[in-house]
Amino acid sequence: MRYVDDVIGWVDGNKDEIIRTISELVQIRTVNLPPGGNEKPGQEYLFEKCKELIPGCETDLFEVEDIPGIREHPLFFPTIDGQQRVYKDRPILVARLGGSGGGHSLVFSGHMDTVPSYRDEWEVFKDPFSGKVKDGKMYGRGTVDMKAGTASGFLALKCLHDLGVELKGNVFAESVVDEENGGVNGSIAARLRNPDIDFAIVPEPSDMVVGVESIGGSDWKVTVTESGPGGIGPDVKLPNPVYKLGKVALALEEYDKRLAKLKVPDTYDPDMRVRLLTFQLNAGGSTYQESGAVPTSGHILFWQEIYSYQSEEEAKKDLLDFMKERLGEDPDFRDNFPKFETVIRFLEGHRTDRNHPALSSIQRAYDRLNLEYREKGIPFATDVYSFKKVSNTDAAIIGPKGGNVHGIDEYVEIDSVLNLIKMMVLTAIDFCI
Repeated sequence: MRYVDDVIGWVDGNKDEIIRTISELVQIRTVNLPPGGNEKPGQEYLFEKCKELIPGCETDLFEVEDIPGIREHPLFFPTIDGQQRVYKDRPILVARLGGSGGGHSLVFSGHMDTVPSYRDEWEVFKDPFSGKVKDGKMYGRGTVDMKAGTASGFLALKCLHDLGVELKGNVFAESVVDEENGGVNGSIAARLRNPDIDFAIVPEPSDMVVGVESIGGSDWKVTVTESGPGGIGPDVKLPNPVYKLGKVALALEEYDKRLAKLKVPDTYDPDMRVRLLTFQLNAGGSTYQESGAVPTSGHILFWQEIYSYQSEEEAKKDLLDFMKERLGEDPDFRDNFPKFETVIRFLEGHRTDRNHPALSSIQRAYDRLNLEYREKGIPFATDVYSFKKVSNTDAAIIGPKGGNVHGIDEYVEIDSVLNLIKMMVLTAIDFCI
């Protein structure tokens, strides 16, 4: 493989610029705010960086609604919890280094949006969007999920440009919108825009293992509604949805234990398991000031996970059959069964074709960098499943090491980001010839 020493030297020599770019990106708040989002400032930052750092690189800035007929596409999911998703002023950015023709094409595909910070102050650094570094780790919302990975794709293009590498195939870097909260429509738009890219590296946090499989799942809402006025009337039999919600919660806990018995695919560690995670139980308000009366309705929000070998129909049927069996035995639910509904799209699991030639190029890049090459299943759901369903692009998940994803003090390890960029560049040099 050519250019190994040059690539290593370029990345190590540009370490300060790499850290500064990712830190500045983390400081830009690009929170996904359903039914909309605030990705635009981050996309504009990367767009300007491309013009500044990669002269001659082709850039494409477009919105989801710019894709003709996208809302009629069978995979497009227009709502979140019943609200129409909004894509105005949420641009997608794609950069391309054009090849001479005839070679394989490759895309580094990340997303710009993040989940909220959830707390005004964090612990290592008070500012949740600080982008500051301590002990080799950069902290801030979106560091590992996934601004470091997203920026790495664009920095890999800069490395290829600066080293004057001439390839036959095209190499792309892209930053999509609305991946969090089960969005995926940004990824669908990007795939329809460039449907014939041969392979994608998606730098979600994978601890630098090569993710050749991922799980799927969906967020659900189960609602209990009682007839009657609620309040504190004299009726001693005043119907109360809170007690019924408690029974539903216990049934969900039982179903979670049932999921542990499912067959684990061979790409995962034997102790891997999919889960049902209960996020919220709500009835009658959330503060004392909102209390003082028996409510008439309440809900539970939960997340159901599936393996890639399970279909949406199978997963939904298994859950609903179980709940009907457990709750149907209770006289409280005989004439008033809870309403179960998904509030986002069902995210499918993904399997990479493990004979795809791109994986051989990735493995050679790992070998040249003295990194351990491991193909494994990734234990979280992403937008990756949409790649092969919408376009001719297969994909693997390969991202940096880090921790506290979606949590307090989210961080990414700097050294793993440098290794990721080196691997991306060497893979492109090997694959796009």
